[in-house]
Amino acid sequence: SGAHSRVFVNFVDHGGVDIIGFPETTMHAKELVGALQTMHASKMYKELVFYLEACESGSMFLKLPEDIKIYATTAANAKESSWGTYCMPHDVVDGKRIGSCLGDLYS
Repeated sequence: SGAHSRVFVNFVDHGGVDIIGFPETTMHAKELVGALQTMHASKMYKELVFYLEACESGSMFLKLPEDIKIYATTAANAKESSWGTYCMPHDVVDGKRIGSCLGDLYS
């Protein structure tokens, strides 16, 4: 992306206060905000919209500067779960019950 790009990020995974999860690691709020500040300083976008779906996801943007043209929206505030819904407790895949949830109230 470049200085004239409009960037959309949709992150969906697990989270906690000041932390989001990836399959094999985590990222803290300070790291995420730092990465976004680096992107702004490097002119990697004109405007950026960030959808974050994770428990306590509101905690990830509490220290996001207001002057870097990012609109961030989250599935939960800094102290609450994002609550899975559309759950299928009886789903069976390859003969095993997986008890999956297809989404949440945010999505």
